[in-house]
Amino acid sequence: MTEKAELYFEDGTVVLCTRLTAAYFGVTAATLSNWTRSGCPQLRRGYYDLKAVLDWRARREERPEMPSNPEQMSAGELRLHYDAQLKQAQFEARQFQNRLAAGEYLPRVQVVRDLSRFLMVLKTAVTGLGRELGLLVSPYVDSSTARKLSHTIDERIREGLEQIAVGGIAREELDTDGG
Repeated sequence: MTEKAELYFEDGTVVLCTRLTAAYFGVTAATLSNWTRSGCPQLRRGYYDLKAVLDWRARREERPEMPSNPEQMSAGELRLHYDAQLKQAQFEARQFQNRLAAGEYLPRVQVVRDLSRFLMVLKTAVTGLGRELGLLVSPYVDSSTARKLSHTIDERIREGLEQIAVGGIAREELDTDGG
């Protein structure tokens, strides 16, 4: 097989070897190789169609940012895209670890313990409220109205505590689900 010249014409196009193509664009052969991996057209190993490379460079300059759709990315752009996503995830994980170490987050065990203690105090405080209010209003209303008031308040408090215990599901939702 005969060796091709560094510069020749083929089917009306100017074909340059790697060295001349890199020199034409003012880059190194390694940069030209990176371009090829990023989608730069190569006529064959070691040779480039000058017009095709110029067109490719013009398209890249028209679209300086990478496309957002991975299906429209070249292999090099895909690698950059997923590397960027990996770096972002690693950054967020480090930020979380730093916040955790700085005490910005409470341990789950502590939160559950403190909330349980608070809810027990709340339950103790409100469960006798209906009876207490019934006794307070009994001198001003008849005894059956005072008992109704006491019963209604106790029922509302019990429903509220049940709702908290069930995770915030409203009484109506429990009734419609057959609960």
